Amino acid sequence: MKLLITTPFLVSVGGTEIETLITAQELAGSGQFQKIEIFSPYKPELQNFQDLIVAQNIKFITYPDFFKKPLIKKINTFLRRVFNIKYSFIEDMYWKLQFLKRFDYVYVLTSPSQKYYFPIFRNFDLKKCLVKYTMIEEQDFKVMKKEYLKAIKWNIVMSYRHKDLFNTMLDSNNIVVQDIIIANEERLLQSKSNRSFTFGLLSRFSREKRIEQAILLIYNLTLSGFNPNLIIQGEGDNNYVLELEKLIEEYSLGNNITLLKRSISPSNTHLFYKNISFFLITSKFETGPLTGLEAMAAGVPVLSVDVGAMKERLGKHTDLIVNDFEEMVEVAKNLMQLNDEVYHELSTSIKKTYISNCSNSPKIKSLGKLFFN
Repeated sequence: MKLLITTPFLVSVGGTEIETLITAQELAGSGQFQKIEIFSPYKPELQNFQDLIVAQNIKFITYPDFFKKPLIKKINTFLRRVFNIKYSFIEDMYWKLQFLKRFDYVYVLTSPSQKYYFPIFRNFDLKKCLVKYTMIEEQDFKVMKKEYLKAIKWNIVMSYRHKDLFNTMLDSNNIVVQDIIIANEERLLQSKSNRSFTFGLLSRFSREKRIEQAILLIYNLTLSGFNPNLIIQGEGDNNYVLELEKLIEEYSLGNNITLLKRSISPSNTHLFYKNISFFLITSKFETGPLTGLEAMAAGVPVLSVDVGAMKERLGKHTDLIVNDFEEMVEVAKNLMQLNDEVYHELSTSIKKTYISNCSNSPKIKSLGKLFFN
């Protein structure tokens, strides 16, 4: 059988990119699909993902380079006007040709606000299409094509709160909850967290991640007499990074905060988590996030805003979920005051919660069943 996986980007190392590749690897290794092609509308930067690309039956495709030429863009605009169509004419033609490859299933990773998958749906059997949402904002539903999403095989979300949201928006019974498959699970499970009063944040540098909240948290803890550290690592918006650096300088936190402007290989994420005591999630919009699961697998307590699937994932540890910044500061103070024994009990319990509720193996089997049920 042949599977087409589509993803909006394969450039920087982020949660959607990692999930795309690790899902392709697992499905390729399952024996259910003899050939998998991964499509991105923008040219992939595959050198950033070398440790995630090993299966021989995985191929990468994107739009031809000539699509970007000014003349082609003008022709495309002209054809759209002549035929009064709202979609890209040349993209539609591209997917008519891809249809001839006779893919058995299409697995789309997207957020509701993206439009790149519309010409794909126009040319494939919707009953053979599955969509996994990697980020959800309620306003995104103004963009999504509901008639497509009601007709596809499955809409896959990561939390029951988002399932309820989709049920309301689509009035459909093709919505299912399926969490992320993480990379590097074995090494993360072998890792031990470090009781060093160090917070960590591993993220793309993007404003919706609200990384400034982590910096302000450290500042508030120092005002309360604590001496915490924070490691922030990732890549992304350079202008946002400059703002974060300025904030660190403004609050005189240069000795407390380490900002690493580089991504970490997905196969080496355990090296990040073993150097921190607590993991922070400050994002406003998430479906997962992937890093929350990685931290749990490594036994690192996750202090998170109530976002995505984190409350469901943490199970009995919902006291680590906060609703606002002031509550985050108070919970962080309590975590800083845990003695070594209580901290390690918490760490062990977090890891056990991951193993019981969030492990890869059941999710891989469940995803495989979704294609054929």
